[in-house]
Amino acid sequence: MKTITSWAIRIIAISLCVFHLYSGLVGPRVAPEQAAVHVALVLSLTLLIVPMLKSKPRVQWWDLLFIGMALAGSAYTFSNWRHFLPVMLGRANTLENIMALAMIFVVLEAGRRTVGWVFPCLTAACLAYALWGHYIPGYWGHAQFPFHYVMKTIFFSAECIWGFLTSLSATFIALFVIFGAILLTSGGGRTFIDLALILTGKYRGGPAKVAVVSSSMFGMLSGSSIANVATTGNFTIPLMKKLGYSPTFAAAVEAVASTGGLVMPPIMGTSAFIMAEFLGIPYLHIIIAAFVPAILFYTSVFMGVHFQAIKLDLQPVPAEQRPLAKDILTYPRISCLVIPIAVLIYFLLRGYSLTMVGAAACTAAILAHIFSDVSWSNMKERLRNMVPCLEAGGKALIYVGPVLVCANIVLGLLVGTGLAMKFSYLIVTVGETNMWLSLGILAFLVMILGCGLPSTAAYVIAVAVGGQLLISWGILPLAAHLFLFYYSIIALITPPVCPAVFIAAGIARAPWLPTGFTAVKLAPLLYLMPFIFVFDNTFLLKGPIPLILLNVPTAIFGVIILASGIIGQLIVKCKSYERLALVIAGLCLLTPGWQLDLLGAILAAAVIVRQILQRRKSAEAEIHG
Repeated sequence: MKTITSWAIRIIAISLCVFHLYSGLVGPRVAPEQAAVHVALVLSLTLLIVPMLKSKPRVQWWDLLFIGMALAGSAYTFSNWRHFLPVMLGRANTLENIMALAMIFVVLEAGRRTVGWVFPCLTAACLAYALWGHYIPGYWGHAQFPFHYVMKTIFFSAECIWGFLTSLSATFIALFVIFGAILLTSGGGRTFIDLALILTGKYRGGPAKVAVVSSSMFGMLSGSSIANVATTGNFTIPLMKKLGYSPTFAAAVEAVASTGGLVMPPIMGTSAFIMAEFLGIPYLHIIIAAFVPAILFYTSVFMGVHFQAIKLDLQPVPAEQRPLAKDILTYPRISCLVIPIAVLIYFLLRGYSLTMVGAAACTAAILAHIFSDVSWSNMKERLRNMVPCLEAGGKALIYVGPVLVCANIVLGLLVGTGLAMKFSYLIVTVGETNMWLSLGILAFLVMILGCGLPSTAAYVIAVAVGGQLLISWGILPLAAHLFLFYYSIIALITPPVCPAVFIAAGIARAPWLPTGFTAVKLAPLLYLMPFIFVFDNTFLLKGPIPLILLNVPTAIFGVIILASGIIGQLIVKCKSYERLALVIAGLCLLTPGWQLDLLGAILAAAVIVRQILQRRKSAEAEIHG
């Protein structure tokens, strides 16, 4: 039975990859048909891989029943989607209502298996509100929706299960997930780490800098902080511990660096693709706008690691543990990484659709891997290796597909029942005319959502509740969405619910709560940056060029000063009042306005001069002593 299940998983996973590659290259089918095939294969794969009960890891009869239900619902959609609209016409018969309920149950169960109870419970709560919310008196109630109307909206329309987010998942999001999986499983993951070792391993605090660089490169392609921590962390965390970093600090560095990959172009995770569709702008615009905040974030983390290394007098990675550049910068090693990414960027810059960009990048990754060594024996070996690569690509989709289908149900019901508008009005009422207070409340709510939901789902719900609200205040739409996007991922490293920290702390064998607080200390910019670029769009490269050229370098200097103040180390170890002055200076330099920049520069210069004099005095004392 186990062998049959393994073969079934492999066949479905590879079929899923092949279907998306084919439809990406020749053009996808009409949206409902494309979504139906995608959902059928993803749900089947999810139900085969992830058991309902941990005590029964093998496939059970109920798994086969659920797969049958998923296939039946998807097949019905594939065959009858032309009759789905308009929703208001006709009444679903008993068989259709049963099919709708069965499909809803399977989607929620697949979501529960992959992301836990919270999100499916939220989806079920939205469904219950749609069906029985008319019993709630007053403001939070709504007009009664007939049962058949709710079922038609969820299953027999393009509003929920087969809606906007599912269509995105079934087209280019799937292709980019597959691309990341192929690139990393075909040797790219190891190459990322080796390149980071070459670039930073020979410097003081090298192991942590390797974690920052490799995690940023890995994360921007994987789109998952959890996968990032689990992959790069198994190498970088033991190396950091071995060379002097505490387990808590090592785990925090890896968790923060891995989470930052979600804001690092060119891929940035699934939320960024959804953002481009929400805003109706090319994805390239998202990449350009996100570039400076991402650079500022990683500069902050990198310098925090650097100052900690100076403070603890940590050493570089030993030469025998660093790869030689001549061994890594060879065509067989580097081509598998450079060629696919170059193709991806080229197609993005030429303005091709994201589906074509993803398909071209996947194809390039496959061909680069196969032909990275043109000897016949090696080519045959690499061809055989493509089977597990494609299988990994298909398996990676089970952590994306069910989540986006559930998110589509929640989004459709929030909008359809008017609940999203009620929450928006509540935020305005609580914040009244104070935009800062309202932004703070919204940021906190999005963080709470991110504690229980995947970051993509948290972002989608946050857009439904607060997206138009922010835009109505005159905030640039791109800045508003990036604000919500940043806060949807912050929960990944913020206690008490911080999954990236849990994974990293487990690898490091460190207590998770101190690790979480250390991660927060290392990533202040992740919390501050959204408020900064909401009120000053120059950090999104929007506005007068002279102002951009002034604000961005000033902000880079600011994040370095801020990192030194938080760690307590600049030229020499900082006294408490110097730390306070450096933190204030860094915040002033980050905040737009020449007066604050001048104040920050004066404070930073005063501390730097004092520390230079102190170091000189200490050196003279050693000589005369």
